[in-house]
Amino acid sequence: MAQRFQLNPKPFTDPPADPLNRVSLIPRSAEQKLAADNLGERRPLAPRTHEDKPFGEHSDALQHHNVSAPPHNKVMDHDPEKKTGSVVPKTAHHPHSSEDLHDANSRHSLVPRSLGHNSLGGRFGPGKNQAFRRNGRPVFSLSDDRVMADRVLKTHSPDMVFFDVKSLLSVVDDIFKSYVPSIDSSSSDSKPSVVFKDYADHTSFETFAELIDQITCEIECKCLHGGESHGMMTSGLHLDSRNTTTFSVLSLVSKYRWDAKLVLVLAALAVKYGVFLLLAETYATNQLTKSLALIKQLPSIFSRQNALHQRLDKTRILMQDMVDLTTTIIRIYELPPHHITAAFTDHIPTAVYWIVRSVLICVSHISGVSGFKQDQVMSFMEVSEIHENSERLRKINAYLLEQLNKSRLTIEEGIVEEEYQELIQTFTTIIHVDVVPPLLRLLRPIDFLYHGAGVSKRRVGINVLTQKHVLLLVSDLENIEKELYILESLYTEAWQQSFEILWVPVQDIWTDAHDAKFESLHSNMRWYVLGEPRKLRRAAVRFVREWWGFKNRPILVALDPKGQVMSTNAFPMVWIWQTFAYPFTTAREHDLWSEQEWNLEFLIDGTDPHSLNQLVDGKYICVYGGEDMQWIRNFTSLWRSVAKAANIQIEMVYVGKRNPKNGIQPIINTIRDENLSHTLPDLFQIWFFWARVESMWESKQRMLKARRTKGRQGFKEEEKDLVLQEIVALLGFGGEGDGWGLVSKTADLMVRAKGNLFSQGLAEFNEWEVNIPTSGFLKALNDHLMMRLPPHHCTRFMLPETAGIIPDEVECTECRRTMEKYYLYQCCLE
Repeated sequence: MAQRFQLNPKPFTDPPADPLNRVSLIPRSAEQKLAADNLGERRPLAPRTHEDKPFGEHSDALQHHNVSAPPHNKVMDHDPEKKTGSVVPKTAHHPHSSEDLHDANSRHSLVPRSLGHNSLGGRFGPGKNQAFRRNGRPVFSLSDDRVMADRVLKTHSPDMVFFDVKSLLSVVDDIFKSYVPSIDSSSSDSKPSVVFKDYADHTSFETFAELIDQITCEIECKCLHGGESHGMMTSGLHLDSRNTTTFSVLSLVSKYRWDAKLVLVLAALAVKYGVFLLLAETYATNQLTKSLALIKQLPSIFSRQNALHQRLDKTRILMQDMVDLTTTIIRIYELPPHHITAAFTDHIPTAVYWIVRSVLICVSHISGVSGFKQDQVMSFMEVSEIHENSERLRKINAYLLEQLNKSRLTIEEGIVEEEYQELIQTFTTIIHVDVVPPLLRLLRPIDFLYHGAGVSKRRVGINVLTQKHVLLLVSDLENIEKELYILESLYTEAWQQSFEILWVPVQDIWTDAHDAKFESLHSNMRWYVLGEPRKLRRAAVRFVREWWGFKNRPILVALDPKGQVMSTNAFPMVWIWQTFAYPFTTAREHDLWSEQEWNLEFLIDGTDPHSLNQLVDGKYICVYGGEDMQWIRNFTSLWRSVAKAANIQIEMVYVGKRNPKNGIQPIINTIRDENLSHTLPDLFQIWFFWARVESMWESKQRMLKARRTKGRQGFKEEEKDLVLQEIVALLGFGGEGDGWGLVSKTADLMVRAKGNLFSQGLAEFNEWEVNIPTSGFLKALNDHLMMRLPPHHCTRFMLPETAGIIPDEVECTECRRTMEKYYLYQCCLE
């Protein structure tokens, strides 16, 4: 009879610490149970094996019936409920034999983690001061993880044995994803269709068949006879026979790489799982299967499909998590060796341990299905066991995937940088004998082009451009319509004889919508088009953006027959001089400007054939713009009156404003309906008129930049360039909504002014008509407008979207002073 003590009157007094943190689940006699209940007794059990004695020889004395529990040992306290009462006596008689203690220890002393502090967990579970607890649920501490990882590393001694792990894992995954079909013959029609795979490299697995059998035997024997085959969960690393089995399995695959270890162990699980599925699938139709199922005690299982499917479905979740994590580890070892850093190697042993341990859990559930009772569903402990291991594997996988993505990004950036530098050398330092080799380096892996429009479009090789001048039209898919419209009108037979155009669409991200847009745009192009532009490498996209200056607006890169870059953007020269700009070199640009005179014919060349014809006939041409319809009516009326009074013929042309939007079209329609004047045909022609003016400014600035050395030298050159001043004045007019006008005749003086000033000068015709006989019409008008210049003015000039050409200083076209610089951000939707 156990000795009794008086109860302590103070509530919630801590009982003495348990040195092994273990509890006995062995039933006691009524008398002993009463004593234990009164005294808050906890009876530690002796460790069953050396593996279950993590605390050294201090636990040896606990293998007898008389147990000592030192009250000062608080480290090992696992008491979940601090009950009132005094301590237990130093000696107490136990009614069971030593063998019973060992058997109870191996079967029942390890408690499910999910129970927490409920009544069952409070009686049988680990204490609330247990070290393996986080957020109210037991987990392994970091120190235990390190100890476990060190033990796993000791089993790892690879000898460079490699095999196709991805192929074997693919077969394993196919087995895991197989489902138990209905065994009832009436429902056989509802079976999913079976797709048979031809495993072409199955012979490579022959070497490992024996090893897989060994792993399967090791796992089955330990799971069936190791004392916890029915889902009893663990409360500590060392107090778990499943832990011993895990290291036994790891020792069998010690000479393989980490990813190979996992695939081999998963293959062993697949064998076990696949055999069970085969029995379930053919049980109803095959006598041999029925006989085997009878020996394995499976007939009753197959008749209880709901319970069976629930158990297998839960197990499949854990299987899929193991496959996912294994796949990640395989992908890690596909990285270059110097990129497999400690961020991976410090965590892979832990991942391997938990995958192998999860395999044991799955085998336990598969092996244990023959033991569950009629209509019995999975217990809360079994579900929690699978859930917690799945959650652990997913967290490890998420971390490794994050590190893998970082490493791949680093590798990819390194490759892009290397290819980018190679492209720079290709187009700057390497001497070529033909244009095709540098194009192949820029466009690879794309090796074909489209050529022709409509039904005549065909695929050709890039070598068709051999020894030809090539204009690379680089653009995205959103800001190309205007350029395509103008290029189509300029792409005459003379162009095709001089050079070839190759469109290279550039998008940072390609979608199905972009593919459809690309097909729509290139279907009617008569020039060459890059095939499959979505395959263009990142290095090539970076090169055209950073080295050739492509941003949003299209650029036209000119290459000579030897692949040398003549111009990184020939659009300004093409817009201004068309084919006369060939071969688009800086020297040719300089020669063209030195020969060019600033006159109205040059300004409207290529934009309005009707006005050019009127110039040839000797008429005056007045180009005007603005968005104020009332001013337009008044301005055109004044010009008709002045022309009649001065006895001159004048043709007026409305050119809108820069960056024309849909708001310009109603003005064009009104001018035509009221027959106020002639207009450019459409918005595309209006855009092209202003694009030419912007191109003139950009071309001039590019030449100034090439000659600019230090200080204000470039500004002094700009002061002397009268053509540039006229271009700046026009751009200032076109950037505002107010009216403006410019009038001239053939190669005569060009007179320009803002709208109100111009209207005032025309209204005062009587004051300056007397000067027409001596000075001429244009000179008399210009002198009068200069006399009417207001003392104060506000002139704005918005720079066109150019490839980074921003002058330090710009001179005002009204007063010749340096203009102040501002930054403008504009969003204009119409």
